[in-house]
Amino acid sequence: LTLSENTQAETEEEFYKLLEMNVPPPELREDTKEIEAAFAHKLPDLVDLKDIKGDLHLHSNFPIKSPSHGPGTDSIENIVKKAIDLGYEYVGISDHPPGFTSNSKEEITNWVQMRTKFIQKLEKSTKDTRVLNGLEIDILGNGELSVPDEALETLDYCIAGVHSGHRADITQRLLTALQNPNVDIISHPTNRLLNERDSSEAEWETIFKYCAKNEKLLEINACPNRMDLRDDLVREALKYGVKFVINTDAHEISQMNNMPFGVSVARRGWLEAKSVVNTWDFTKFKKWFKI
Repeated sequence: LTLSENTQAETEEEFYKLLEMNVPPPELREDTKEIEAAFAHKLPDLVDLKDIKGDLHLHSNFPIKSPSHGPGTDSIENIVKKAIDLGYEYVGISDHPPGFTSNSKEEITNWVQMRTKFIQKLEKSTKDTRVLNGLEIDILGNGELSVPDEALETLDYCIAGVHSGHRADITQRLLTALQNPNVDIISHPTNRLLNERDSSEAEWETIFKYCAKNEKLLEINACPNRMDLRDDLVREALKYGVKFVINTDAHEISQMNNMPFGVSVARRGWLEAKSVVNTWDFTKFKKWFKI
């Protein structure tokens, strides 16, 4: 391709057209083969905020005795109203369960069942948005889960995450948790907190392969101090065919507006909407989760 001295372009799009290239989205301009992809017309059609149809990681103030971690500040009803305002087709309530060290398995199961009945009743009275029943549970030091299977089986989906011992046997703990058929999503997979805690070390290739083969989802957590899974690991996981979910992990209604942060991470990771389950319409979405 040869351009004359008088060749002019008034816009960036015109410039790239002169070079016979696609326009690389700003998020991809990291010298990571985006130029070659632009010349080959193989740039991804990146996921966009307007594609998001739901949020599955939201914490409410539903009554609980001795929670494992901090509850949310708003009611489930008000969370659903916010989801409707955002135009979501579905919304998932994923509270932390009662603490496993201060509650018996029976007490935890009874609480989950009580909350399940409440959400199911609310869902029946909600016309425009499907209300889903989830939990965010702990992956313990040996990879076991903080909630009994008989309680998890009553959920629409289960998010599992490491919330303690962030340097100990992360690979094996994640793989053990993922082997539980009730676990659908790994939350904030590297456990990092920006400017506070570095990412956990793990054999990510092994984890990515397992997730892809067994239809397990990795979360892109949009909380501004997490932004986890990191964009470099998102792109690496994508090579293995992993699917993702972008969640806000909101503990108050205003934090549900943080979704753009998660979408930006997904875009830097070269994700298209087809790889993000909460961009799917509810018909396709419910088949994945077998709801």
